[in-house]
Amino acid sequence: MRKLAMYLAAASAAVLVVMTVLSLATGASQEVHEHFALPEPYAMSLLAHAGALRGLMALDLAFLILYTAFFAALAAYLRERGQPFTRLALGFMIACAMLDVIEDHHILAMLRAAELGVLSGANHITFQAVESATKFSVSFASLVLFGIAVPRTTRLGWVLSVFLIVGTLANAVIGYALGPAQEASFDSGRWLGFLAGFALAIAWLWREPDAPVNAGAR
Repeated sequence: MRKLAMYLAAASAAVLVVMTVLSLATGASQEVHEHFALPEPYAMSLLAHAGALRGLMALDLAFLILYTAFFAALAAYLRERGQPFTRLALGFMIACAMLDVIEDHHILAMLRAAELGVLSGANHITFQAVESATKFSVSFASLVLFGIAVPRTTRLGWVLSVFLIVGTLANAVIGYALGPAQEASFDSGRWLGFLAGFALAIAWLWREPDAPVNAGAR
């Protein structure tokens, strides 16, 4: 499970890098559609980079499958080592992935409606903003619980644990406290945080021992 988690973290990070490059190269952004805007500007934003946005959503679906598999493998490895909160942490992450699926398909549905000349109403856009915020809140809970579960027996274990606990809570507090003018730049910085998290997880898993063979039977 340790090696599997490491490989899945690397695969997740690779897809995230491709998404970042595509976003920077085309100007398309998923994050801008996670916040409320008036119907006309929202529709224009969807149509501005329609093809690239569809590509981002396709990659995001691959990303959410990979990161869910990674956290499932990580939870299994931590559980084999007798660490707490692994099932609860994984449950929150699975809920996050489900919300991510809804988010992607709802944004794609609103894009198709805009292409057909139909404006998404304020209720649809409000729903998307609430759903996206809920997704992030659920992911914050999962990451903090995983941070608590990470064994702090080495310096790298401490770094990963503090990154997941303190870094995630700081991200949540600052992100929700910011006004609309600062949302775009803060959302872009999240991608760097995700990549840093995967890199730390890979480095930590690389140095950790395999779980005892009979640990799962306990």
